[in-house]
Amino acid sequence: MLEINHLNTLDYLVIGVYLLMVLLTGFYVSRFNKKADDYFKGGGHIPWGLSAVSLFISGFSAFMFVGAAGVTYQNGGGALILFSFALPAYLLGYFIYGPLWRRTRIDTPMQFLQRRYSPGTTYFYTLLSVIPNVLILGTMIYTLCIFVSTALGFNTLMVDLGFVELSGFELSMLVIGLVMVVYTMLGGLWAVMVTDALQFLILFLITLIMFPLAYAVLGDGNILDGFSRLIQDAPEGYFHIDIIDRPGIFWLAYGMNILLGYNVNWHIAQRYYSVPDERDTKRMALSVAIASWILPMLWIFPVMASRILFPDINSLWPELAKPSEASFVTLALSILPHGLLGVMVAAILAATMSSVDTTFNWLAAVLTKDAYVPLSRRLVSRDPSDRAQLAFGRASVATMGIIAVWIAFNMGKFGGAFDVYLRADSLYKPSMFVPVMLGLVYTRTPWWSGVVSFGAGVIAILLVGFIANLAHGIPVNSLGSIFEPVRVTVLGIEMGRYELNTLTGISVSGGTFFLSSFFDRRSGEFDKRITHLERDLVTPAYATAGEVDLRGLRAYYFAGRLAVLIGGLLILLGIPVENGGLNIVAGVISILLGVTVVFLARRSARAARVVDSTTAKGR
Repeated sequence: MLEINHLNTLDYLVIGVYLLMVLLTGFYVSRFNKKADDYFKGGGHIPWGLSAVSLFISGFSAFMFVGAAGVTYQNGGGALILFSFALPAYLLGYFIYGPLWRRTRIDTPMQFLQRRYSPGTTYFYTLLSVIPNVLILGTMIYTLCIFVSTALGFNTLMVDLGFVELSGFELSMLVIGLVMVVYTMLGGLWAVMVTDALQFLILFLITLIMFPLAYAVLGDGNILDGFSRLIQDAPEGYFHIDIIDRPGIFWLAYGMNILLGYNVNWHIAQRYYSVPDERDTKRMALSVAIASWILPMLWIFPVMASRILFPDINSLWPELAKPSEASFVTLALSILPHGLLGVMVAAILAATMSSVDTTFNWLAAVLTKDAYVPLSRRLVSRDPSDRAQLAFGRASVATMGIIAVWIAFNMGKFGGAFDVYLRADSLYKPSMFVPVMLGLVYTRTPWWSGVVSFGAGVIAILLVGFIANLAHGIPVNSLGSIFEPVRVTVLGIEMGRYELNTLTGISVSGGTFFLSSFFDRRSGEFDKRITHLERDLVTPAYATAGEVDLRGLRAYYFAGRLAVLIGGLLILLGIPVENGGLNIVAGVISILLGVTVVFLARRSARAARVVDSTTAKGR
């Protein structure tokens, strides 16, 4: 069995430099935000390439290196199919939902609910979005840090800050949480976009190195022999297309969830309506569809190699609840040199940070545009100024960040409450997004159809959950009882709790939505709103000819220069360490990527100046 290494000073230096870069990004792009519209949607001028990278990476978290690694380690062939579902989901965005979101001409996701349904629907969704997602933010910070601190060996460290003593785990939560809050608070969506580009680079580098290296190690220096050994030594049935302990109907439930989440989830919508032109949404969706099919294989195949290299991974990580989830990290700790080990930890941090910063930004947009502005309008009969909205948005990020870090620090004191909450996610999310997905393409339902469809789906899920419990003799004495694992057979089809919740929520919510169309009555303000929305949805949202926002090009410049800086650092780190050639290779790749981005940005800037001068002469 390969020897597992631990981080050293060089690795911590890389992690520190990465966090510093993220902070500097927030300070740099803060000057891009002159108005609230800039802060929450980049003024509608986010370059489509930058937005596509952000769209791809914002759907990731530490789950891809932890939970997804565990699924791959156990299931093999099933994981290859499971993590390819994003391809058809983004193709649906290419043909339908990307252009439609851009045509809504909104500033926050919740504004669609107001235009399509009613202000009351917006408040209902806001309440059920903000509170749970702040809890999720704290949970994500906690989950990330407890895994990293335990698996990489600094959980037992104690750090005396003079006024308080923190464990390594607590210090990691404090530092990472504060970095996330500060750069998102300062830079808004521009900071999210640029740091997502940086985070994509980190993920791409580490997986590009890990893929061939894992199979070279598995094949004793020959990559092809490594693949041959995987096929020969894999456990029986490892390449079968199934998921252990999941019924066949799981594939349908999972696929429907992916179609919802990758087309109408709030952060997905934000990426689509923040670009200048609806044609940009098609470019985004197509490029992300291809990337979502190809790039996950770069970290799925190394984990499959890990199954052969570490057949008894439970003995390596007895303190972890699911040792298979450490398979990717175990492989990295065994085959990467120091320096790249730091990049690996940065990749895990980056994956979660890209999800957290996205959530911070759209939640702040919702609180500002859908709560603060309407309340101010009602109390003082006027909208707050752009400066006031910008200040409120930043204060919202700071407040939510402090609460999220506090939740992370106190997670252990809440017992299983947060585990129950996370499982409750499946109780309401499918029902929540069905009225959004259907409401974008079908507008012949009344103003109350969104809330009623959502509520009916959740009630139905609770009802069938309690019935399933009674059938299995599970006492129905608390809400928590509906999270007990069950297996039920409906019309001859076996289902687990996840499949039951998802399919019930989607079918009941969708059925209620279409039934409500029989009560469609248009009058007053609703008639004006829905008529205006219908007109917008069939009116292409094209950018003005010759209209160029140079902030996007400056964002490209900055991201490219950061890539060059990371590359230079990796090359320097390759000199003093054993097997440092891998660091040098990764550094060269990073520099080449950075130089390419800067070159393309400069070429676009020159073209923009030509367009500007031509437009000026025409006038």
